[in-house]
Amino acid sequence: MDTDQDLGTGFVQLREADVVVETPILFRADGSQRITVLGDETAFTHLYQRATALESFAFEVVETGEYDPDTERFTRSLTPRQQEVLAAAVNVGYYRAPREATQQDVAAAVGLSPSTVGDHLRKIEERVFCAVVK
Repeated sequence: MDTDQDLGTGFVQLREADVVVETPILFRADGSQRITVLGDETAFTHLYQRATALESFAFEVVETGEYDPDTERFTRSLTPRQQEVLAAAVNVGYYRAPREATQQDVAAAVGLSPSTVGDHLRKIEERVFCAVVK
């Protein structure tokens, strides 16, 4: 897209369609965007018809099929030990509301001291939350 108006028009088309846009939207150095859009065939047909009617809006369908979310993007930067601690914390209820487990419970599940588990959890949270907020 060449202008901010074109970009705005494209986003209006997405907003008005019966689809869900997965975030983050990737903005590339060449000015293009990669947007993952989820919806049924009817919604995509409608979106396609509206988008192709715009002269200043170009797109390419890269892939269609079943949706497989990239859940690993949040844990990709974690060490194997951090992944183990995170899995144990989730399994014992550390992240439930209300919290059902303590760092001591997580430590018992992975065979580490509570202070070491606390350190791991802080590092895990920092990496995952920074990935979400970026």
